[in-house]
Amino acid sequence: MTSLLILGAADGALSTYRVAAEMGYRTIAVDQSATAPGVALADEYLPVSTRDAGAILAALGGRTDVAGVVAPSSDVAVPALRALAVALGLPSRLSEEAARASLDKWVVRGILDELGVSSYPWIMGDDPAELAARARALRFPVFVKPADAQSGRGVTRCASPGAVLSAAMAARDRSYSGMIMVEEEIPGVLYNCECVVDDGRVVFMAVSRQTVSPPPLVLTLRRDMPVALPPDVEDTVRSVVDKVCARLDYRRGPLNLDLIVTPDGEPYLIELGLRTGGNGTDDMVRLCHGVDPVRAAVQAATGLPIELDPHPPRPVRWEVITAERAGTLVSVSGEERVRAVPEVAELVVLARPGRRVRPYQDVSDRLGWFVVRAATTAALDASADLVAGTMRFEVAGPENSDAHG
Repeated sequence: MTSLLILGAADGALSTYRVAAEMGYRTIAVDQSATAPGVALADEYLPVSTRDAGAILAALGGRTDVAGVVAPSSDVAVPALRALAVALGLPSRLSEEAARASLDKWVVRGILDELGVSSYPWIMGDDPAELAARARALRFPVFVKPADAQSGRGVTRCASPGAVLSAAMAARDRSYSGMIMVEEEIPGVLYNCECVVDDGRVVFMAVSRQTVSPPPLVLTLRRDMPVALPPDVEDTVRSVVDKVCARLDYRRGPLNLDLIVTPDGEPYLIELGLRTGGNGTDDMVRLCHGVDPVRAAVQAATGLPIELDPHPPRPVRWEVITAERAGTLVSVSGEERVRAVPEVAELVVLARPGRRVRPYQDVSDRLGWFVVRAATTAALDASADLVAGTMRFEVAGPENSDAHG
C-alpha cells in the first residue's frame, strides 16, 4: 500500500485523513502535537514540525512508499511541501515562487500590482513604529496583519492612525518572519473561494459568504454556501486567478482565496493559498456542490487525473462555537443529540473539560464548529439554531454561567 504524507493534523485536516483512507492510501501524520485530532486517524505519526522538511525526510528514513504530500488548510507548511516533493521525486511539485506566495502575503500582493489587477494601497516592514508613521499616508480604516500568518491570527482593523502601532506590534508577534503588512480596507462583502486548478486554470470554484467578528478583530464566525456571484464578477475572478497561476507556474491542485466585492461590483483578491481551505470548507463544498476538493487535492498530489462531477447546489453553513466568558471548562453536553440531527453533517468539539476558555479573540479560542445542510435557507437557520441551543459548555469562574455556540 502506498502512503500519503499529510503535513498537519489539526481539525482542518480531519477530512483529508478520512478521504485518503477511502482512496486506499496509508496516511502519515506530521505534527508537533501528539494530541492533534488528526493523529488518531492516521496510520503513522511523525512528531516533527510541518515546516521542517529536513527533519521530516530524516524521520522517513529513505523509504520509497510515499506517493504524495499535502498540506491541508496550512499555508505555513507549503514551502516544506515543495521541498519534500522535490526531494522524494513526487509527481506534483510547486515552483519556489508559488510556495513563497502561499505563505508570504506580500508576494501575491506584489504579483497583483505587477499584473495591474486587484491592486490597492499597502505597505510592509518589520518596524512597528516606522509602519505606524508611514501608515498615516494611507486611507483609513486599514488592516494590520502578519505577512505570513493565517486564520486571522494577528489581524486588526484600525479605524485611526493612533491604533496602528499596537496592532503592528501584535502582528509582529504572530509573524514567522517578523514582517508586517498594512493595507487599506476595501469596503464590500467578504467571500471565500475554494478552487481546483488543472492545466494551469481554474476548472472549479465554490464561493461562500463570510461573516466575521466585529472590529477590531477579523475572525470568521460563519460561512454560507452557495453564493452566485454575478457572471461578470465570477469571470473577472477566474481571469485574475488564472493570471496568478500562470505567473506562479501553478498547474494542478487546490487553491483557496479570500475575496471582497465592492458595492459597485468590483472584485478584489485579498489573500491566496495553494492548499485546501479550513473552517469546514471541504465539507461545505462536497455537500453543496458534490465536488470533493480534498479528493481533488490528493489526486493532484499523486499525479492522478482530477475528477469533478458537480451536482446542483444545496444550502450548507459552517459556524463556529465560542465561549461567552472566560473561565475553566467544566463539562460539555449535547454532543450525541446534535450528532443525531439529520441536518448536522459535521460536529467537531475542540475544547474538553479542564481547559481554560475565553470569548473569541483568536482562532485557538474556538470551542468547536459544525456544518449543517438543509433544503432551504429557512431550514438551515433552524438547524443552526438547534445546534447552538443544544450544545452546552459549562464554564466555572467568577460567574457561574454557561458558554455555548
